[in-house]
Amino acid sequence: MTTTAMPRGAAALPAVRRRRLDPLLFAVLALAGVLTLWGLSRSGYSNEYYAAAARAGSESWTAWFFGSLDPGSFITVDKPPLSLWLMGLSARALGFSSFSILLPQALCTIAAVALLFATVKRLFRRPAALLAAAFLALTPVTVAIGRVNNPDALLVLLMVGAAYLLVRALESGRTKHLLWCGALVGLAFMTKMLQGWMLLPALSAAYALAGPPRLAVRLRQLLAAGAVTVAVSAAWPLAVTLWPGDKPFIGGSEDGGVWNLILGYNGLGRILGEGGGMGGGGGMFGGTPGLWRMLDEQVGGQVAWLLPLALVSLGAGLWLTRGEPRTGLRRAGWVLFGAWALVLGLVFSFAQGIFHPYYVSALAPAIAALSGAGLVALWGWATDSWAGVAALAAALLATAYVAVALLARTPEFAPWLSTAIPVAAAVGAFGVVARRVPGLLGRRALAVAAVAGVLAMTAGPAAYSVATAGRALNGNDVSAGPAGASPGGGGFGGDSAVDGELIAYLRANQGSAKYLVAATGSQATAGIIIATGEPVVTIGGFNGGDPAPTVDELAELVETGQLKYVLLGGQGGGPGGGASEISAWVQEHGTAVEDAGTTAGTLYRVGA
Repeated sequence: MTTTAMPRGAAALPAVRRRRLDPLLFAVLALAGVLTLWGLSRSGYSNEYYAAAARAGSESWTAWFFGSLDPGSFITVDKPPLSLWLMGLSARALGFSSFSILLPQALCTIAAVALLFATVKRLFRRPAALLAAAFLALTPVTVAIGRVNNPDALLVLLMVGAAYLLVRALESGRTKHLLWCGALVGLAFMTKMLQGWMLLPALSAAYALAGPPRLAVRLRQLLAAGAVTVAVSAAWPLAVTLWPGDKPFIGGSEDGGVWNLILGYNGLGRILGEGGGMGGGGGMFGGTPGLWRMLDEQVGGQVAWLLPLALVSLGAGLWLTRGEPRTGLRRAGWVLFGAWALVLGLVFSFAQGIFHPYYVSALAPAIAALSGAGLVALWGWATDSWAGVAALAAALLATAYVAVALLARTPEFAPWLSTAIPVAAAVGAFGVVARRVPGLLGRRALAVAAVAGVLAMTAGPAAYSVATAGRALNGNDVSAGPAGASPGGGGFGGDSAVDGELIAYLRANQGSAKYLVAATGSQATAGIIIATGEPVVTIGGFNGGDPAPTVDELAELVETGQLKYVLLGGQGGGPGGGASEISAWVQEHGTAVEDAGTTAGTLYRVGA
């Protein structure tokens, strides 16, 4: 008897086939890619504050490490530097341009969509995962943060990555997965400080409930993961604190220290409206704090489209899995994403400090996961129970109602949707009822009704996402949707006109001075840094309110020959009292330059 030799590697072929690219997942990722990458450079430098820091990081490794606003590392931006590190490296590799600094955020957004698919698939299987990934890709604020140079796209990716590793820990019970989860939360802290830690309650609750080991072991594992989170979070602040030589003033702080920034402007200041620079005034951007903020005019169009579906899904999911074992993955998934949505939703709703609508991008993955898993669970429940029919129909109709209400705020944008969505929702709801009644509708008609229901829930956010991809975005207070969709927008950070004649004069007369010029606030200096890649003193940091430099420090820069020119007036007036004192000192000790040819303010020569 002869045997036919098996071709080398044939035994591995089934596994290879199982891992081939899912065509529907590829379609979802292609959709996310088009929405984030199409015409990416139309926003210019988007947020010049971060663009200037990216230019600085591409010119100086010291500026790159600190996240400094200029290559001379006089002052840093008011965020930790992880997202700036990506932009700086991209600019070094591809050359500094609009595309090179916006590309990392777009790639982070596409990766977050893929990683959410992988996470939800492990908990609720492929159909729910595909829906969740598609919902995230079509969330308007997700598209918006993927097209600007703010740190939020990286934050979302790291949060989804932490959730994925938590699910791996739920499957295996192994400490290593929890430790890596804690490390990603630490990196999220390195991206937006305490906002990155907001996921910790959800991660901890899910593992404490459903982790495979016994309770004492689970608690020890969580403590170890928490220690890793703290260690990774503290690595950069400790390095800055212990830096042996000269270091920049930490922007956004009251004393130049990184710990003050963490606890003040980027900590309690965001929640309570206290401490650190611009710590108050949250209503200026994100509407009035309160229970309904997630649906208000500033925030609703960014993320609220699927909120009714997500909330109904959370309740239904917890009810349907009430009898599962303690370690059941599905119930753990509802706890994970439910706690994520509720904790962040409540914090964002009642935050008294600075609150930009685009912050809710961190809420989008949880809403997408709950909605994707919930739609599948509700559809199955509706097959077996009239209670499921009622829950699914209510979720569908409520979601459609919210979509019509949000679209009503931009009545000139796609007005036909306000008619099409209710019609599609009615068809979908009828299909839900008909599925429970044998013979009322054929399989093809039921399929049409199901598609109509999904379209009723996704047409609104999809239209807003396409509109977002089709226009330039101001990264400082980015707002998704058609122009004018969020009335609370504006503020610092958009592309500003750079005075070429002023720059030419400064370069021709800089001599041996380290700094090209000093001016108040990043609106006055960011464009100069972007255009020249030269060190510039930004008096008062972002908006002119930081206590740096003092009058004495500015005088020392002049006396030591590091600074010859100061620009007063123009865009960077700033609210800080220190800036006013510096203005008085400059006018007393400097000489106005008549032939600088600038319209951006008055240029003073203060050095020899």
